Amino acid sequence: MDNREAQFVLSAYRPGGQDAASPQFTEALAQARRDPSLQRWFNESSAFDRAVTEKLCAVEAPAGLREGILVGGKVSHRSSWTKPLLKWSIAAALVLAAIAGSWVLRESARPRLVGWQTNALGQISALVEGRAKFDTQSDNPGELVAWLHANRAAALQKLPEKLERLKSLGCKTFFWDGQPVSVICFQRENGGLIHLVTMKAAAPFNRASKNKPKFVQQGNWATATWCDGATVYMLALEGQGDQIRSYLL
Repeated sequence: MDNREAQFVLSAYRPGGQDAASPQFTEALAQARRDPSLQRWFNESSAFDRAVTEKLCAVEAPAGLREGILVGGKVSHRSSWTKPLLKWSIAAALVLAAIAGSWVLRESARPRLVGWQTNALGQISALVEGRAKFDTQSDNPGELVAWLHANRAAALQKLPEKLERLKSLGCKTFFWDGQPVSVICFQRENGGLIHLVTMKAAAPFNRASKNKPKFVQQGNWATATWCDGATVYMLALEGQGDQIRSYLL
């Protein structure tokens, strides 16, 4: 089963988790666990389904609506007593449509990661899961920065102060759309990981956004992106936004 087939199957997965043991979904769920990009899509899709379900469940149907619909299907004419129920049905449908529309608008307006950021998270996932190897390893972040400079990779001039205090694991370089990108992985105090991605900006950034991080939560990933001159940075960890903010304060 490839990602396209797995995504089609998982589109029918119910948000309550009651399908986890169903044989119809076993192979698709296994494929999602193997592929980080598919897993992120599945997590976001499930979160959206749960939110819509909660909104729909919060709308209370008027008393007698079900009975009125059943009776209405058995007769060929409308009696006067069914008119209030019809009005309630229309009103409920409009409310549900408004809730769904509002949710879709909010989701479409929510900031999302762009191509190089999503690609970087894929590279990080491959490193963490052992599917890719570091270019070089050291528990001293300064040595990794020096290695990146020596190899003319995308490298920062100075680490954020709170990252300097952490032990590093290693660094990895790759290219996105012809631009060199580097990743340094750090060990957090609580045993988790945090990753710093560096890339030369393809175009000048708005000066007003300089050193002002933009925070985006995408699936399990919390990210903060900012620029300094011709270099753009992204800090990423698997967790929530408040965890990543603590490394930038």
